[in-house]
Amino acid sequence: MILIRNKLEIYMDSKRDTKDRRKKVAWAVFSYINKSNNDEHRISFTAKVNTPETEFWNIAPKRIEQ
Repeated sequence: MILIRNKLEIYMDSKRDTKDRRKKVAWAVFSYINKSNNDEHRISFTAKVNTPETEFWNIAPKRIEQ
């Protein structure tokens, strides 16, 4: 399965970490399109708190092969 990054769906510059509620992180969700059948998948990414939205475009890979 090959997923191609589509667009940024959700971005929060400060949010409680789901694994450790004491920490805060920046959080973004990108939509990815399956190349073979055009199904949409959403994948989240985290970074240090107050990471700018533009930096997440560098963090999230353009293509994911599974």
